[in-house]
Formats: sequence, C-alpha cells, structure tokens
Amino acid sequence: MNTENPGCLTGVARAVALVIVLPIRLIWDAFAFCLKQLWRWILAPIGRALGWLIHYLIVVPLRFLWEWVLVPVGRALWWLADLLIVTPLEWLWRWVLLPVLKALWWVVDLLIVTPLTWLWRYVLAPVGRAAGAVLAWAWRIAGLILRAVGRAIGWVLWNVIGRPLAWVYRVVLTPVGHWLRTWVWAPVAAAARAVRTAGREVRVALFGGLR
Repeated sequence: MNTENPGCLTGVARAVALVIVLPIRLIWDAFAFCLKQLWRWILAPIGRALGWLIHYLIVVPLRFLWEWVLVPVGRALWWLADLLIVTPLEWLWRWVLLPVLKALWWVVDLLIVTPLTWLWRYVLAPVGRAAGAVLAWAWRIAGLILRAVGRAIGWVLWNVIGRPLAWVYRVVLTPVGHWLRTWVWAPVAAAARAVRTAGREVRVALFGGLR
C-alpha cells in the first residue's frame, strides 16, 4: 500500500465514513421528522383535548361543587353547631357550671381547707414538734440510763462472778493443772508409750515384721 500520499488516505477514509454515516443520519432524520409530526398532529391535539375534557368535566364541576355546595353546607352546619351546641355549652359553662364550681370551692375552702390549715398550723404542728422534742429527750435519757445500768451490771457481774472465777483459775486451777501435767499426765503418757513399744516388740518377736 502506498503510504506516501496522506491526502489520498484521508479522502478514502472520508468516503468510507460518509457511506457508513449517511444511512444512519438519514434514518435518524426520518425518525425525528416522524416524531415531530406525530407530536404536532396527534399527541399535542390529543393532550389539549384531554386537558380540555379534564378541565370542563372534572375541575369545573368540582370547583362548582366546592364553591356552591360544600362551602355553603359547611357554613350552614357550622352555624347550626355554633347555635345549637357551642353557644349553649359556653353559656352553660359561664353562667351555671363555673359559678357552681366557684361556690363549691368556696364552701370546701371555708369548711374543710381553712379549718384543716388552722388545725395543722396552730395545733398539730406545735404538738408534733413538742412530742418530737419530748421523745428525743426521753430517748437520750433512756440511752444514758441503759448505759449506766449496763456498767453497773457489768461491775456487779465482774465482782460477784468474774473476779472470783479469775482468782480460782489463777490461784487453784492453774497450779493444779501444772501439777497434773507434770506428775500425772507426763508419767501416764510415758507409761503408755512404753507399753506401746513393748507390745510392738512382742508382736514383732511372735509374728515377725508386718509386710
């Protein structure tokens, strides 16, 4: 292949590209033209017709129904509810229930709250404080008395029982224990050891050593 003439190669490449692209561009332009005509003569008129139908068959009747039926009916119902329910209830609350509740609260305050407040403030609270003070004093004095009685009982028990027992233990039992340990228990233990030793020697002499 001759590669020395780049202009010839460029012309050939352009011719090949034109042959490939031209049918694609032709198909694309035809498709775009068809879509444009479809939109202009079919889809757009159908859309406008549907919009007109929706507006005049749905929106306008609903607006008419809202403005001339639902709103007046709602206002009439609210007027009736206000006239027959809200206003009587408001009147009943303002002129009957509220005065009755105020009167009841006045009676309760006069007959119950005020006497109980006075009773607590001038009788129960002072009596409670005085009783608390008396009980605290009695508790403290009882503790002092119990501690004194406990010390006295401890002194009596020590002098009546503890001190004699300590003297007996120190003066009598301790020397007796020492004497028994030295002159009784030690000889008995030595004799027992001697007996065990003799018995073991006799057993070995008669029966031989244990295997």
